Amino acid sequence: MKEFENALSNYIKDFANGGAIRHFVELGYNVEEIKSSLDFPMSIDEVALIVWKEYVDTKKICFNEEEMDRDYIVKTSYVKDYDKYGKTSLRKVETKEFVGAKSYIPCDFGKRIYQDKEGFLEVLNKLKGEQKAMIDNLPWPLEKVYVDLSTPLGEAVRAFYSFS
Repeated sequence: MKEFENALSNYIKDFANGGAIRHFVELGYNVEEIKSSLDFPMSIDEVALIVWKEYVDTKKICFNEEEMDRDYIVKTSYVKDYDKYGKTSLRKVETKEFVGAKSYIPCDFGKRIYQDKEGFLEVLNKLKGEQKAMIDNLPWPLEKVYVDLSTPLGEAVRAFYSFS
C-alpha cells in the first residue's frame, strides 16, 4: 500500500510541476529559483531530483564517456491511436534529436562532499551567487559525472574548479 501511495504522490507532483520544472531547466534556472516559481508545493529535494533527471535526459550531465560521444538524445512521447471501433490507446514513440558535439568537464562533487563537506562548502562559498546556486542542492552521486560546459551548470563547475 505504501508503494502505491508513493507512486501516486510522485505522479501527481510530476503532473502538477514536471513540465514547468523541465521548462525552467531549459531557461537556465537553478533549483531554488524553480522551487519558488512553482504553483504546486514541492520540497527542494523533490525539485532537485526532477532537475537532475532533466539534466541527465538532455545530456547536460553524462555518467560515462560513451554517452558524451553520442550526438543525439532520445526523446519519448506518447501518441493517441484509435482502433477501427474508436477505442483509444497510447503508443510510445521515441525519436532521436540531434544535439551536436559538446565539450564536457569531469566532476566529482559527490565524492568531494562525502570526503570533506566543509572543504567543499568553503570553495562553494567563494563562487558568485548564481554559480553557487547552480551547484547547490543537486543530488551529486559518489561517482564521477561529466557536465556540459555550454550550460550555466558547466560554467559553475568550471568556476568551482578554478577556486579549488
